[in-house]
Amino acid sequence: MPENKNVKFSVLNLVPKFQNDTDIDAINRATELIKIVEKLGYHRYWVAEHHNFKGVLSSATALIIQHLLANSEKIRVGAGGVMLPNHTALQVSETYGTLETLYPGRVDLGIGRAPGTDSDTAALIYRTQYVRTSKFVEAIKDIQRFMGSEEEQGIVSAYPGINTNVPIFMLGSSIHSASVSGELGLPYSFAGHFSPDAAEEAIKIYRDSFVPSKYLEKPYVILGVLAHGADSNEEAERLYTATQQAMLNLTRGEKGLYPLPDENFSDKLTSAEKIFLQSKMGINLMGTKEAIAKKWDEINSKYQPDEIMAVSYMSEINQLETSYRILAEALKSQ
Repeated sequence: MPENKNVKFSVLNLVPKFQNDTDIDAINRATELIKIVEKLGYHRYWVAEHHNFKGVLSSATALIIQHLLANSEKIRVGAGGVMLPNHTALQVSETYGTLETLYPGRVDLGIGRAPGTDSDTAALIYRTQYVRTSKFVEAIKDIQRFMGSEEEQGIVSAYPGINTNVPIFMLGSSIHSASVSGELGLPYSFAGHFSPDAAEEAIKIYRDSFVPSKYLEKPYVILGVLAHGADSNEEAERLYTATQQAMLNLTRGEKGLYPLPDENFSDKLTSAEKIFLQSKMGINLMGTKEAIAKKWDEINSKYQPDEIMAVSYMSEINQLETSYRILAEALKSQ
């Protein structure tokens, strides 16, 4: 069992747009949040790529990342992630090489294999050759080369890109990318915040298949979790209803704005919906500092992550500040 005496804590943001928000409200909230979590000691702040979703404004991921870098000082900022089939390896290398040139030592590149959208949108942007694992791995190696040394370059090079060596992380929400990440010797970030059932198996596959590389000597696991910290357990549960509503909407194929909390939400659910929410919601650190610390003991014992990547779906900046403050205090107390 790996040791993790100093677990890092980080933030994932989809730049959610809630009911009553404007687009700039959502972007401004994401910008205010990075300033808050930087002061709280969070290690990194990632933005996820999604398309054709009215309630998610992170489609132009690199532009949001650049804006966040410009509005912070030292926290690492990156993609969690770039959905590689929507881009070419050269374009990704040029974009993130440029960001690293502008903000040296602060840029991360998480890479995913899914399109990050629905089938109709994917038909416009998705490169189907990446369905083959060999092609996906080839593209990752191309990015490593484009951002590597001058000696590694071929006929085509990324400018900026060469010698930027932006750290690459593999993303996963199932077991399929775990062995790829291990065999490439890259850090692995698993989406436990929406795919908890596969987390334990995927992390084990990654650790078992890990081969040391020039990028990483030993396995490094980032575990995505939901976070709903509050001054009372009752308030945390109320805030959680927004996330629950959003998850149900997704299962129904609805891609509207993020809902606001509704304390009467459970009264409106069918028996099937209640069972779904009990069994399929993501790994959740919820409640007061004491409640979160207790839950963290369970999660830490089970998964032994090196880092957690927490996402809080809340519409008010003061709620987000409280949630991430309580989470940080709970983790630091362990």
